[in-house]
Amino acid sequence: MQVNDVLRILKVDPLQLPQAQGPTASGAEAFARVGRTPKPCVACGRPATATRIADIPSVGPRWIDTCTPHMIATTKTAPTGAPDVEPLATLRTAVRQAGIEAALLTAPLTAAQCARG
Repeated sequence: MQVNDVLRILKVDPLQLPQAQGPTASGAEAFARVGRTPKPCVACGRPATATRIADIPSVGPRWIDTCTPHMIATTKTAPTGAPDVEPLATLRTAVRQAGIEAALLTAPLTAAQCARG
């Protein structure tokens, strides 16, 4: 997803985002932002569970700290097509034989569904 799309979805001004030291972050730097005392989500203020650095044109590298729903909302997903029926039928048979209750999600969850857990 393009950084302009991310900023539009999150409804944030790039100048309000915390400045990053460079275009990439180490695992330790990312953990420091979302670990024991997480930074707030840039969109809603809830504790961030994900972070990334975006190199924003004319602004430079900025941290984008997001809660799980906002991280999901700004994650690029591959286009989905119709599932291949044969592997799904095999999986369904195996699940039924094992006596397991299962559901197959064929569409992304909405923000409301993600918030419910």
